[in-house]
Amino acid sequence: MEGWTSQRVLQLAPDPASAKAGQGLASPRKWVTSGFDAAAAWGECQGSGSKPYQVQVELGEPAFKCSCPSRKFPCKHGLGLMLLVAGGQVKEEVARPAWVDEWLKSRTEKAGKKQAKAEAPPKPVDEAAQAKRRQQRLNRVGDGLAALKLWAEDLVRGGIAAVPGRPFDFFDEPARRLVDAQAPGAARRVRELASVAAGGAGWQRPFVEQLAALHLMAVAFERADTLPDDTRADLHAALGLPVPNEEVLARPPVHDRWQVVAAETTDDGQLRTRRAWLWGAATGRPATVLAFAFANAPLDVSLTPGFAFDGEVCFFPGTNTRALVKARGDLTPIAPLAGVDTLDALCDVASALRGRSPWADEVAVPVRWLVPVRRCGGAAAAGSSSGGGWDVVDRGGYTMLLNATDAAGWAMLAASGGHPVDLVLGFDGWRLRPLALAGEGGAFTPLAAGGAGDNRGGEGGLA
Repeated sequence: MEGWTSQRVLQLAPDPASAKAGQGLASPRKWVTSGFDAAAAWGECQGSGSKPYQVQVELGEPAFKCSCPSRKFPCKHGLGLMLLVAGGQVKEEVARPAWVDEWLKSRTEKAGKKQAKAEAPPKPVDEAAQAKRRQQRLNRVGDGLAALKLWAEDLVRGGIAAVPGRPFDFFDEPARRLVDAQAPGAARRVRELASVAAGGAGWQRPFVEQLAALHLMAVAFERADTLPDDTRADLHAALGLPVPNEEVLARPPVHDRWQVVAAETTDDGQLRTRRAWLWGAATGRPATVLAFAFANAPLDVSLTPGFAFDGEVCFFPGTNTRALVKARGDLTPIAPLAGVDTLDALCDVASALRGRSPWADEVAVPVRWLVPVRRCGGAAAAGSSSGGGWDVVDRGGYTMLLNATDAAGWAMLAASGGHPVDLVLGFDGWRLRPLALAGEGGAFTPLAAGGAGDNRGGEGGLA
């Protein structure tokens, strides 16, 4: 089927285990029925029970549904079905089964209601009540940050040398207080301190920097009324204060050919978050699009790494990279890859973001012509063997240390054969990690071992 390849299907997998399990189901003998047309693909996969699982895929989004109990989207059955479709092992059918028609009809109805809601005139708002609720939340956030400030100052006064030996509750307790204070962004950063402290050699500098950013957050909130509008918006975003999507989409859009250069999914047991990183081919502007899903609700995985679309995105208030897609055309393979050509340019992108906001998140940048190198001895990232780590070298001979697992490092080396390759690198100012390896024709190989909180423990200094 046009536009669908095995590589694209596997890039939709939520994790390597799902990709492997999906490949195991990419055999016609595993399926009782299967078919596809221009709008959808469907099939019944025989599982361990007497009744086969009903699997459905809407090809335009794509969107997946399966009757199996898996919390992963797409599940292995959806991946297996699409691998069969991409491999030409499913016949095109004239008529769909009734259960597929019902699902597509329900999706169309939901999309229509959503569109009607978006186009409907805004309902009258009780501005006084709205302002009162917002002020109440800000008061709770202020109380939570005041307690965080005292906690951070006490930690510094006592010294940080013993921090790696502290139990998880030492960080979890103040994080829970921040959640209760409705500042989830600050709570996440406090929990990340535990990961940084457990990161091995070199943990001290990133730990102190993260702790200082949290302290600055508390001090800035005390003086929020004196901050410039963009800085205040960055602070509120870092704290996790919401901005209605309608307000974001009303902002001026940025039109470009947006490349989807990397994506990751994290799961905290209650909420699944998918982060898709975009790069504007003409503007050279990074953007980050988040999707959320609770429990067994489907997660939007339509922004597939290795593909691009002509469209518009609207950025959230402030100077950070978070955005919403307002309009988009069809996804087509990235060719050629737009990005930067040196590690210096990568540092410029990250430093410009962090210079505007000390709470800027990790930015993903495509960097062309890099050579991955195995380092003997010295610092090693989490998941690497103790005998060394990994570097990347650009065309000017400059080198940066990677926070990469051995699995990611060997994958880069195997693909490059010691020659230059194009990589998508995540950089937050001190930690550099490989997110994807870009091949020809939109073939992207994911390299990150986990979410944005993983693989800590080293610095990405330019040498």
